[in-house]
Amino acid sequence: MSKDDFKNKSGDKSGRDSHYATLRRNVRDAKRERGEIPTPAQRRQKSNKDWKPPQMEAEQVFLYGLHTVRAALDNPARKRIKLSVTQNAFARLDIGEADALGFPVEFVSPQDIEKLVGPEAIHQGVLLETRALPVRKLDALKESPLLLVLDQVTDPHNVGAIMRSAVAFNAGAVITTQRHSPTESGVLAKSASGASNSSPIFR
Repeated sequence: MSKDDFKNKSGDKSGRDSHYATLRRNVRDAKRERGEIPTPAQRRQKSNKDWKPPQMEAEQVFLYGLHTVRAALDNPARKRIKLSVTQNAFARLDIGEADALGFPVEFVSPQDIEKLVGPEAIHQGVLLETRALPVRKLDALKESPLLLVLDQVTDPHNVGAIMRSAVAFNAGAVITTQRHSPTESGVLAKSASGASNSSPIFR
């Protein structure tokens, strides 16, 4: 076997290994987003006690986490303001070239993202600045066979988990109260693991 043949075969094997490693990582990330497997503890120098959240404009939302951001980017109704992402996370998103996306992409460090969402947020190196999805009216639900109605469920983690169930059961929407219910946020979207872009919220 010539040196060139050996290099070609080695390159093919390396490419296959990299492909399968990416697939395994994506499956593992999706399971962590859904809470099926634990997220490894990360050593952090600071806690949320030392962090002050930034001033948010009306309707401004920060979505974070690979699965959550990927689902938001796939939603044509989602307004994309800016994607802040590490080089590694951008490769894992696999959404093409940054210059061809049609919205600003800024390559940052994990610490830059933590300044916006807090050091305890599991952001996986990616944050999408967007706007809250428009709240629909109940008249649009006439043809929905299944609806989930929440009465004063205030914890965004719980609402996110319920939205995952709503998608699993093919519910037409999740209905919440005008008051005593969380608005769209990064915490809610992360808990919903992308379901907030599939199951609309009505108030």
